[in-house]
Amino acid sequence: MKLTNHQFEEAAYIFERANGYSHSDYEKNIIKESKLKNLSIRELEKIIVDGINFNIYKSEKERITAYWSLSKIGNYDLIPKFKKWLKWELKNNCENTIFQILVALDNLGEPAFDETRKGRTENEIDLNIRDAKKILQ
Repeated sequence: MKLTNHQFEEAAYIFERANGYSHSDYEKNIIKESKLKNLSIRELEKIIVDGINFNIYKSEKERITAYWSLSKIGNYDLIPKFKKWLKWELKNNCENTIFQILVALDNLGEPAFDETRKGRTENEIDLNIRDAKKILQ
């Protein structure tokens, strides 16, 4: 099953809700109208992980949104997967996806960003690449 970017947004809010996050009315409405809400968290996670692993999401935009969605779960078992995907994105010079994976790892307590960094944005490509290489050592 290939999810759309809108469905990734739905999944992210569903994951957050499962973690007790308090949503805005807009986000609550997205969840209410979602066809994904009837899936278990693990089923939804598996759909996204499998989609990434089987290279269903060809564009960087799709993968960025997939990684962002998965970052909302809080599942520490995803750390090795995020690192594997980071290695792949780095190898393929997919600069925009690297930042999102670093954020996901950081959210899971991994020291993804060098502590001396002043900022953390996707536009800091050289720093993101440096930090990605460092976390993969």
